[in-house]
Amino acid sequence: MGLDRERRSRHEQLTELVIEQVVSVRTGTAFGSGFLVSGDTLLTCAHVVRGHERVTVTVHGQVVEAEVVRSVPAERDDAFHGFPDLAEVRLSRPLPGIGVWLATRQPLHGSEVSSHGFTEGVLETGIQADTLRMTVAGANGRYVRLQGDQMVEGFSGAPVLDLGTGRVCGVLKASRSPEAVLGGWMIPVEAVRSHFPELVARNERAHRPGTPWRDAATGSPLRRDRLFGRYGSARPRTSRAAATPPSVPASRLLTHGTLPFVERPELGELLDWCDEEPDVLLRLLHAPGGAGKTTLAAELCRSLNDERGWIAGFAAKGAPGQPQWLRELTEALEAGLPVLVVFDYAQARLADICALLDHVYLDGPDGMRLRVLLLARSDEPLWQALRNRLSEDWALAGARVVPLAGTMTGPDGVPLAPWAFGKFAELLRCRALEAPASLNERASKEDSVLGVLALALDAVLTRLQGGTWPEDADPLERICGHETRGWHDLLAARIPAAAALSGDSGRDLAELLLLVPTLAPGRSGAELVAALERVFAAVLPGQRQPDMWAVHTCLRMLYPTGDGRVAPLEPDRIGEILTRRVLWALGDPGRAGACLSALLDEGGPIEEARIAAAAETLEVLARARGCTSVGRIDDHPAHTVLDTALQQASTDRPELLLPALVDTGGVLPYARPLTDVLLPALETCGPELLATIEKRLPGHPSSLSPAAAVVLRRLLRASGTAASEEELLARLHRLGGYSLRLADCGRASSALDAAHEAVALSRDLVRRYGRHVAEHAKALHNMSLLLRGEGRVGAALELSRSAVVHYEQLLARAPEQDPARQRCLLDTSSALSTLALLELADDQVDAAAQHAARAVLLCERARPGAQRDDTLLTCLETLTRGRQRTGLAEEAVVSGAEAVALLEELAERQPGRYLARLPTTLDLHAEGLLRTGRDREAYLALRRAAHHRIPLLAGQPEQLGAQRNTLCILARLSSEQGEFAHERASWLEQLAPLRDPEG
Repeated sequence: MGLDRERRSRHEQLTELVIEQVVSVRTGTAFGSGFLVSGDTLLTCAHVVRGHERVTVTVHGQVVEAEVVRSVPAERDDAFHGFPDLAEVRLSRPLPGIGVWLATRQPLHGSEVSSHGFTEGVLETGIQADTLRMTVAGANGRYVRLQGDQMVEGFSGAPVLDLGTGRVCGVLKASRSPEAVLGGWMIPVEAVRSHFPELVARNERAHRPGTPWRDAATGSPLRRDRLFGRYGSARPRTSRAAATPPSVPASRLLTHGTLPFVERPELGELLDWCDEEPDVLLRLLHAPGGAGKTTLAAELCRSLNDERGWIAGFAAKGAPGQPQWLRELTEALEAGLPVLVVFDYAQARLADICALLDHVYLDGPDGMRLRVLLLARSDEPLWQALRNRLSEDWALAGARVVPLAGTMTGPDGVPLAPWAFGKFAELLRCRALEAPASLNERASKEDSVLGVLALALDAVLTRLQGGTWPEDADPLERICGHETRGWHDLLAARIPAAAALSGDSGRDLAELLLLVPTLAPGRSGAELVAALERVFAAVLPGQRQPDMWAVHTCLRMLYPTGDGRVAPLEPDRIGEILTRRVLWALGDPGRAGACLSALLDEGGPIEEARIAAAAETLEVLARARGCTSVGRIDDHPAHTVLDTALQQASTDRPELLLPALVDTGGVLPYARPLTDVLLPALETCGPELLATIEKRLPGHPSSLSPAAAVVLRRLLRASGTAASEEELLARLHRLGGYSLRLADCGRASSALDAAHEAVALSRDLVRRYGRHVAEHAKALHNMSLLLRGEGRVGAALELSRSAVVHYEQLLARAPEQDPARQRCLLDTSSALSTLALLELADDQVDAAAQHAARAVLLCERARPGAQRDDTLLTCLETLTRGRQRTGLAEEAVVSGAEAVALLEELAERQPGRYLARLPTTLDLHAEGLLRTGRDREAYLALRRAAHHRIPLLAGQPEQLGAQRNTLCILARLSSEQGEFAHERASWLEQLAPLRDPEG
């Protein structure tokens, strides 16, 4: 629908709605207009009902007696009623409907408005309905002046509809005097809200989300469909009437709103986040697969859409990269509508997320109400990758990373497994089934909500089919078995002539065909059929294929989407199990490799769209391979087959697979298996492909660091002797990255060699061209960090001082409004902080304190952002150490308290990144408190440090010494502070197993 046509349709809809609420008000021989604001109450002008306690109201041919409840101002003798000239009239019997929707503010100057009322004797005799079109001229005292159509007698009390907002913005006070008919005013809606607050509150409550007037005015349903599709806010619910085997596959009984949502506290927290002031744009919710992230987000969307008037939903893959989608989003935000965008599988959606955040940073309206919810299995390295790819990190400044705890209870705290058993039995029309006696006990061994639900569903399906429930089996594996059996039975019934689908081998083939939409999601019908045909030909060459369009029809029967495509298997853990099962069944890694190559080889040139599609496939394979941080399958017979198949596919189509592998591995917390696949191929591929891959490599430590080191080493060797300025600069950037990635791999000596070459090259660039001072300063700073890590403080100090001098010179020359100044402020702060730490190590405490103070000052001048927070925290910690060493004890307490406060805020938002850092910073602050005699405050800080360090002791042996020292001080202080004497025994008990046997 075109925009003009859409606008006309909206105006027509609003006109119909307002006309239904307009009434004629008669007082004897005189009449005026009015409008319903609820089923039993209307508003009109006070002068229309002047001198009458009862009036006659006509609406849609019905005549209803009514009582004048209140006039403002009260009755007066002169002919002209003063401001606001309003009257509330109560009907003797209520009428259907909820009245007009009152606006919250008056219309802007120049706004188009319309008014619908009654007049007499214009073209026909008697009182007739009429319409006026006008524009807002501006304020006239406390009234609003309107111009346009001629205002005629009888329109006093008519509603004024703001065609922009779609809400009634005032009451027409038609003429200057009873005798005059030209010109007029509107009583603004603010007067109604001020003098009739209870009536306005009733009106607002009645026009809740989903009511016709609200939907027409805001356009929310249409906007929601355009942004998120018909099923954008929540997956399509499975019909209870249709939920009988085999019409609904087992996997879909675990998703798609089949079971009622079980309330959990995180929903309230997310709703509070949506209402937060100031606005906090971004939140990352992470948990292992099956914890209920998607279900929770779908319920959040439903609640916001149905109860709060939001536009909320799941963004489709690739949608935020489309200009039309971004325009739709901007228009919704400009209209004042709050929007929530959810990204499921956020680790595979970096391009979409960055496109959205960069767009709203540049083009988002002021005061917009936007929330972005990311769902992922872990927070790192996703969060770091996001920081590196965003053009500005403002969106991350207040963002929070929240782990989602698993919940194992049903409604009102009842055990989840028996409750789910009963619900599934009801859905499958077998209420008489009894749950196994051991179901609840067996459920206690599951580590996820999905596992418990799968356990209950498997028990129902097994008993329904007359089998014996194997309580020790993996419930998700069992559900996958139910899924594939039902799928094979459907194929056998629908395509009986397909010999390839018969017997055990036919069952294996059916599983392979079922996997294709999961590994190649979002394909059109023709694309999916072509993929099915390619995969069959690769696995069973020369054999007669079944009718793949018939296979596609069967897939659509079981796994339909709202846009006519085939949905991948959900929950995703079922898809992962099927992936491992199919790869293991293929047996020969060569067949598996041919299968993957055929699936990915869609023909045509290698473009970004094809690489993105391949990355989607690899993301599913990586999850099946165990590349997620929690719930990882450490070992499985299919892993070797998958690794070999990926290596073969990478050899067959390196220009497609290698960039996709890098894209996938860069955001996974355990990408080492993908790195092992990459390394051999990276040693043999051509320089052009290496240059393409280089642009996609993470710029931070990751599981791909070994692969990045290979790429950069080969490109550095291939570049030979660089001649031009551009070539030299490219070599410098590669050397810097190469040194850092070598350091990530523990190759300190080689990292220093590369860093030394980078320093020399950057110095030569400055001398030769008079530019690139920032690159030289960065090279100096990086090498000083590497030298510091090797304990070479003197050499590191010299380089660090040089880096600071260069950064300070750049900062002095950077104009205040230059966008590059932000980068320069943070680089200078970071370099100063490093210099201060080196000076402290060299006992240059006064210089260290001065440089640390300067670092904090510059950092505080930078714009808020995630990197600014990170840098400021380091600078505050360094400043505190410097002040303590120089005897500035009181000042050290101040900066220490600031560091603790900032770190606690960051740790609350991103615990995975910052929480482990908190004990050390608390210890540092406590040291300053002790030096100033504030033993009680020091005790409280140390107590928190000891508490936060406990979870770190197992995984970080270096924390044992720090914890031992903290507990010793706590034991001493508790004996000196009577208030805490009762805690001394606990400290000694914790200290006993940590004591150094030689100390």
